[in-house]
Amino acid sequence: MLLLADIGNSETLLGVRNARGEIERRWRTRSDPRSTPDEIGVLLRQWLEALPGGASSLEAFCAASVVPNYTHVLAEAAERHLGIGLREFRWSPELGIGLEVDEPERVGADRVANALGAHLAYPGPAIVVDFGTATTFDVVSATGNFLGGAIAAGIEVAAASLFGRTALLPRIALGFPDSAIGKSTVQNLQIGLYHGATLLVDGLVERIRLEWEPKARVIATGGLAQRIAPHCASVNVVDPDLTLKGVGWGHDRLHPTSI
Repeated sequence: MLLLADIGNSETLLGVRNARGEIERRWRTRSDPRSTPDEIGVLLRQWLEALPGGASSLEAFCAASVVPNYTHVLAEAAERHLGIGLREFRWSPELGIGLEVDEPERVGADRVANALGAHLAYPGPAIVVDFGTATTFDVVSATGNFLGGAIAAGIEVAAASLFGRTALLPRIALGFPDSAIGKSTVQNLQIGLYHGATLLVDGLVERIRLEWEPKARVIATGGLAQRIAPHCASVNVVDPDLTLKGVGWGHDRLHPTSI
């Protein structure tokens, strides 16, 4: 089995890919560089012991990361407690996709993984909307090349900014009010944040499609995808495992003889 990780600014998603190529189990933890390798290592062993064969059944570990400091912690945890090294997923010609952007060296590994995952799982032109700390829009050509996209503040970032700069606004729970006219402060906030997020997604997708490819498939992924994407009219597919799939397929291409 292959252990995979998508290390984001706020959270890390880990998953195990089985012999059939399926993401069998997944876990989320905070991407906190202040964690010690032993703290993370104990968690990893607890999670993996629930699998058939336990941690000893792992053949390799591959991670796409945008948080280098936490990546070092996770790598040391895996080495100490699982006995395997961490291989970082990065763009390489061996992936079989290109980066058609002005600054290819600045493209996050997660966006490269999304492009590869979309290309192999859903062939054809695609727009990947990744609902994480930021909401990113990854434009992927029919040949799998990353053409660029857009980055907007994610819902949690927008909410934290709003609450941090206003003294009287209450913290709110996730939720989509039925009406677009709020009758309470909480409803007003929920409408602005959550309905506003869906309108942002649909509006940007429409602009990208008009400028590029009207029939591009829209694939939603990321930690909040299953909550927000069903409310977006433009989303065709919700695949919370897309990034991990891309990391796994990337590992297969970068290390073809290792598993």
